[in-house]
Amino acid sequence: MELIFGSQTVQFETMTSVKEIIEKINELMTDQYYFSHLVVDGVEVYEEPENYLFERLVTTTKIEVIAKTYREYVNEVLIMSKDYIKRSIPELSVLADGFYQNPTASDWTNFSDMLEGVQWFNQMILLINNLKERPLNWDEIINLSSKLKSELENLEEAVENKDYILIADIIQYEILPLYEGFESEIHTTLITEGYHHDFN
Repeated sequence: MELIFGSQTVQFETMTSVKEIIEKINELMTDQYYFSHLVVDGVEVYEEPENYLFERLVTTTKIEVIAKTYREYVNEVLIMSKDYIKRSIPELSVLADGFYQNPTASDWTNFSDMLEGVQWFNQMILLINNLKERPLNWDEIINLSSKLKSELENLEEAVENKDYILIADIIQYEILPLYEGFESEIHTTLITEGYHHDFN
């Protein structure tokens, strides 16, 4: 069986274990790469690669390791985050209007979608925050993130109290400006640090 990472190829004996393969992958990647997925005999494996290998180890002939540099990974996450924020900004105003009027079932569905989006966005921020290489203006993004967390707590309290006007105010005057701040900071990062040009 052969293990391929970039220009490197490692040959394994037939009696090798999944543990040995994973250890070798970690050794090859060093700390300069972020693991993306495996291509096992032509099949792309994103979810639980260890289990996938374990079930097919006897018949596997070729494993390709797909990884990104930290810079490429940060770039990808920032572009996804920017797209999410850009799509969300106009929706937040519409959502706030719905709560000012008296929310319908559709408004509550959109509210739930907003919370899911915020959760996803927070996960993106955490991913970058846990990396060794972060953008220069990252402190600004973390500062905005902590303000957003605080506003979500206020929003939760407003929902518990069924205070629709306060819900609308928080969305319109607190969350929306924070999203605009995120959009600006992410845009600055993509332009000034050249991340944007890595993929385009």
